[in-house]
Amino acid sequence: DGEVVRPKEPNWTAWANEIRLMCVQDGRTHKQICEMYSRVSRDPFWCRNVLSPSKLREKWDELSLRLSPSVSTYTEKREDPYFKASYDNVDYSQIPAGFRG
Repeated sequence: DGEVVRPKEPNWTAWANEIRLMCVQDGRTHKQICEMYSRVSRDPFWCRNVLSPSKLREKWDELSLRLSPSVSTYTEKREDPYFKASYDNVDYSQIPAGFRG
């Protein structure tokens, strides 16, 4: 009916306790918690499902996997100048006879 409803006031004591537990029991830093919350709040799905520190703590491992930056080190071009993609022009004369195939 167009009426704006004020959200329920959170239990600030419970929220503070969950943050404390993430630091003390789970070994997370304040910075890690803030960064994870920032990633969650930017994700269209997770921002609707993680609405409290307790849910953030519960889903931490899954969120770490799903929201972590993609690792592209395996797809990048190899920059090692000594890496040879082909062995066609390799000089095997310096290899002892017993080690040559």
